[in-house]
Amino acid sequence: MVLRLNSFLLEIENLFVIVLISFFFSDKIKLFLTSYFVCYLFIIFHELSHIIFASIFGKKIRKLKLSIAGVCVVFNNNDELEIIKKIIIYIAGPLANIILALLFINIDFVFEVNIFLAFLNLMPVYPLDGYNIFKCILIFFNKINYLKSIESIFLILFFIISIIIFFMYYNPSLIIFFIYVILIKYFTKNHIK
Repeated sequence: MVLRLNSFLLEIENLFVIVLISFFFSDKIKLFLTSYFVCYLFIIFHELSHIIFASIFGKKIRKLKLSIAGVCVVFNNNDELEIIKKIIIYIAGPLANIILALLFINIDFVFEVNIFLAFLNLMPVYPLDGYNIFKCILIFFNKINYLKSIESIFLILFFIISIIIFFMYYNPSLIIFFIYVILIKYFTKNHIK
């Protein structure tokens, strides 16, 4: 579903709408999805920090996408910004999660999820913030040809860590996220420019 709001598009994934509606129909589903929606609020907080810093630097939102995997903000032409401003915009999300974790350090769930979101987003793997940060740094040093190698190394590490977490804690979350990242990476053409 795509809605036009003033100056930007709001795209809401159909599966996300179904999950959101199902939340209100059953106590068992509500119990299961409560943690998911709490985490989703942390993701929204993360994306809002990107929006705030992009707005400070004069960027306008082109599209805001809500999906089952999270929230994604696409800004109008980002190429005209200086590299340092781009890095500030990209790092604002993970820093927001770290700040939220520190504010709620005594609440284990809030602390752990936000630290996890911050470090996960700092990985230099497309479409995560770390990818864009590394891309800006490599462009600055005229070493952009290293980006694919760095990303490949982190994808392998990410996969290995996902398997270890799965077998140690019987938690498939990272494997599912890894598959999601791979699908986005390979279905999004020309992400390295």
